[in-house]
Amino acid sequence: MKRLLICVATACFCSAVLCADEGRFSGKVVVELLDGMQFDHKLKLLQDFGFADQNGKVWLAPSGAIIEGTSIPRELRDLTGLPYVAEYRKASVIHDYYCQAKTERWREVHRMFYDAAVAEGVSEPDAKVLYAAVYAGGWRWEPRGTSCYRSCHAAAESLGWKPVVTEAMIQPIVEWTRQTNPPLDEIERRIDAVTKKPGPHLFAQGY
Repeated sequence: MKRLLICVATACFCSAVLCADEGRFSGKVVVELLDGMQFDHKLKLLQDFGFADQNGKVWLAPSGAIIEGTSIPRELRDLTGLPYVAEYRKASVIHDYYCQAKTERWREVHRMFYDAAVAEGVSEPDAKVLYAAVYAGGWRWEPRGTSCYRSCHAAAESLGWKPVVTEAMIQPIVEWTRQTNPPLDEIERRIDAVTKKPGPHLFAQGY
């Protein structure tokens, strides 16, 4: 009996570790379609929806948040090889919210998107292709209190921007990513090498 209890406890522990390593979602994506749509559907979350990453950090998109479905930049949506939106819809809800809230550093938010896509069932190479598109042309921003605000944007409520990229610049990197399944750091280096205007100030590029 004691041995059985130990085995059950061990199995539960291993299961918990597996969930933590892979990340997991909590809640359901329940939305209301809003009027006044422009380029994308604007959706209002009717329930809290969250994602706990592999380190145990909880990323929560609260009830009432407006989701615009713009995780993949419009300029890069026709890249060949991108997964269908339905494959990473949960990940995009969390990512979209934090790109608007800007309460976390942009690099961490984009990496969370990769982790969430994998947790949702997207293959690692496909998730890295998504990450390449988001890192290349997605929103970047300065957190409140950094040197950029203190020196030249003290009056700004928020400071966000998108790098200037085109499909022609990023498509070869997408193909290379799918073929070689490189680390995220290497994907970033390749994109940085072809991005002409990564941000408003040189000293802000590390954020």
